[in-house]
Amino acid sequence: MSDPVCSVEAIPLFVELSAPERERLGRVLAERTFQRDRQIEQEGGSWDGLHIVKSGRVKLGKRSMGRELTMAIVEPGEPLNIAPLFGGGANVFGAHALTRVSTYYLPAAVARAFVSGHAAVQKALLRTLNMRIRKLASLASEMSFTAVDARLAAWLLAEARDRGIRTERGIAVKRELSTRDLASLMGTVRRVISREIAELRCQGIVEVTRDRIVILDRERLRARVREH
Repeated sequence: MSDPVCSVEAIPLFVELSAPERERLGRVLAERTFQRDRQIEQEGGSWDGLHIVKSGRVKLGKRSMGRELTMAIVEPGEPLNIAPLFGGGANVFGAHALTRVSTYYLPAAVARAFVSGHAAVQKALLRTLNMRIRKLASLASEMSFTAVDARLAAWLLAEARDRGIRTERGIAVKRELSTRDLASLMGTVRRVISREIAELRCQGIVEVTRDRIVILDRERLRARVREH
């Protein structure tokens, strides 16, 4: 199964634009490509423009006391740092390519001029910003009150639902995140995630290879979420 690619017409920010408006937008949109693990935007760096993911997946993260916490995984059709678009200032998050990534790109001045002239795009961006704030609140709650094993089980179930591939053995999930990235997403350290994955393997709940995790027993995985 090929990775999804989001055309300009399908981007939620632009779906309410007329055909002539999308045509004008297409003339100023550039495309940029980043290899896996490349930095796209620097946390605390100056915001140079609006990136919208065309294909691939991007990690938004923050660093503190030498550790990184993954705040969100951005999928095709979604923008990266958008707070500076409205309020100015530096990038709130660092953005790194988890896979090979292509983005649609509008330089800062062009992006601000375009957004200021299109109320529908402003509303869509504000909805995205509101959704991210809610996700961050949910993430903070999970890290405070939910054990790592339950968070890992919930993540695997969500990946299986959204991106899984059915095989003879079970539902396969591509290992696009390194153990370090997964630990960052779970708000823990690599050693703990490695231990939790090893336990799932020993119990026959998952099968792990270099490039994928196969969920063999979804019911037992769901039970781990329900226990917390």
